[in-house]
Amino acid sequence: MDQSNFSVMDVAGLGIVVRAARIAQGLTRDDLVNVTGLSPKFITHVEAGKPTAQIGKIFILLSELGISLHVQTPVPISPKVAEQARRTRRSSHAR
Repeated sequence: MDQSNFSVMDVAGLGIVVRAARIAQGLTRDDLVNVTGLSPKFITHVEAGKPTAQIGKIFILLSELGISLHVQTPVPISPKVAEQARRTRRSSHAR
């Protein structure tokens, strides 16, 4: 499977990648609605770069299109710090 890499700096850029991936795969918006359970309006908003789209739903859409996100940080994050962040965050929601 061919892959492409894009730098996405904002929600508009993410919307372009989502729409391009959908078109490249020959999918209609309704195809995505049927397989993801997301609304047509939501998919339209994501593709248009609407900044208030819910991130959890965006990940559902990205997953269905086979899009993965890679994050580049300005500082190194050790596995120890990443684990500490994961544990700290999870414990605050467990209450």
